[in-house]
Amino acid sequence: MSVEECLRLLEAVPAAASSSPAFRRHWPSISASLAALSAALSSPSFPPAAPLLSPLAAALSTLLSAAAAYAPRMGHLHTVSLLSSSSASLSQLAADARLHAAPPPPPSSSAGGADSSADALISRLRVGSAASRAAALEELATTAASLPPSAAALAVPAVAALLDSPGGDLLPSTRERAVAVLAAFASSSAACRFLSEEPVSAAVVPHLCRALESSGAAGAGAAEHACLALLPLTAASRDAAAAVAARGGVAALLAACAGGTPATQAAAAGVLRNLASFPDLLPWFLDEPAAVPLLLQLVSLGTPRAQELALACLQNLTSAAGGGGGGDDGHQQRLRVEAFQEGALAVVRDYLDGAAGTRGGGRDEPAGLAPALGFLRNMASFRYIAEIASGFAAHVAAALGSDRSATRTEAALALAELCGNAGGKSRREVEEEAVVARLVWMMDAAKAACERGAAARALAALMASSGACRKVFRKDERGVAAAVRMLDPAAGGRDEDRRFAVAVLVAVAQSRRCRKQMVAAGACGFVQGMVAEEVEGAKKLAECLGKGKMLGVFPRT
Repeated sequence: MSVEECLRLLEAVPAAASSSPAFRRHWPSISASLAALSAALSSPSFPPAAPLLSPLAAALSTLLSAAAAYAPRMGHLHTVSLLSSSSASLSQLAADARLHAAPPPPPSSSAGGADSSADALISRLRVGSAASRAAALEELATTAASLPPSAAALAVPAVAALLDSPGGDLLPSTRERAVAVLAAFASSSAACRFLSEEPVSAAVVPHLCRALESSGAAGAGAAEHACLALLPLTAASRDAAAAVAARGGVAALLAACAGGTPATQAAAAGVLRNLASFPDLLPWFLDEPAAVPLLLQLVSLGTPRAQELALACLQNLTSAAGGGGGGDDGHQQRLRVEAFQEGALAVVRDYLDGAAGTRGGGRDEPAGLAPALGFLRNMASFRYIAEIASGFAAHVAAALGSDRSATRTEAALALAELCGNAGGKSRREVEEEAVVARLVWMMDAAKAACERGAAARALAALMASSGACRKVFRKDERGVAAAVRMLDPAAGGRDEDRRFAVAVLVAVAQSRRCRKQMVAAGACGFVQGMVAEEVEGAKKLAECLGKGKMLGVFPRT
């Protein structure tokens, strides 16, 4: 339908209405809408392909038919009812037409022009007809990434209010477009933080969960967009994650992992990763027998992104630390046993073999290597599993040479669990000199306190029962000084990291040369404070340093 045809119909309505008495009551409102429509359609800025042209032509044709068919073929009451609904429809179409006819911002304008354009879209979302809302959503989907923060702050709640509207005029296809717009907002740095705000999050989560349950080819896109929109929501808010789980979201997300497109699988695994980071939500995973097998299958067969997120989800599910909310570790233990029974070690071995082949081919390491090592570390916290997984030590040691801090950290923690629980079985799998040298480098040069702490933990596990490792450590001039620096509370390390640094120093404190290095690095002052704090091992280290003093470690004055 063209603008010219709609203008022709507009011109024909007054003449037809003048011959029909039924129009008298409704004519003032109808004539005002006709005048507004005529002015808007005649505006040079009115788009020739505006989506409201077809419903406008249909409404005008209905008016002309009512005028021509009035009595005796049509009852008076029927005609009055038809005119009443047509009057309301024309009023809404006139409001839409005024929005479409608003002049666009000049090309030279920057932020102000963008805000004006966004304001027009938001107005169409709030007061437009069903067709106008759908068109506005289409435009928002393509411009979400470029919206300025001021416009995003208005656009995100407007879409949320549209989804939460109790009105029945919102078509299913329009709801799908709204979910797609929310997904576009989730990928926009300017809009994402507004999407994660509590009122908006609470309003849209139920609709996103409903979209998750879409099935078939028609619903595949809606499920993918719902997962993409839920990613930042569930990462930022425990309440949003709990709402997803309570509405059956774990089962729906697992179904998306099993039968969705590759993009849907990756996004669904990411949302599951977020949910698994809250220990109090783990029972929802335990209620789904297929959860662990499906995630392991995704690690084996998914895209690299899906593999990374599935491994991260498994790492959270089996985390011995219980990060995110504290509480009992029983759920994580059950999930570790279940993962082991489902063949998790074989899956991780295949993944690490593939990662080693990638590095050997000169390509970047896969992003999933760090969560794979974290998952292995959690599994190895069981002594029985650690003994079976002792053959992984060579893979873990190789990952210590990664260029990524997160990968090195997870590798050091995994090595600590393997060596601490499997003993000599794991140590025989690694080249001790190279591994100790790499861990000393991490403890000395790493910028992140968590990486230094992981290196100290791994060194403490290796040196606790290996004379060869202690000998290698004593030869490295950086080792003792780096461990002493970790004793300083101002270094930013955790108390647990300081405890492992003490264990490293105690392991070599029988060496006169190492005691001299400790004293020269300022260990005495730190150790006295740690003894007062009753840090494990601090008293023993203080006794070793005191023994060294009596033997003449300090120069006489």
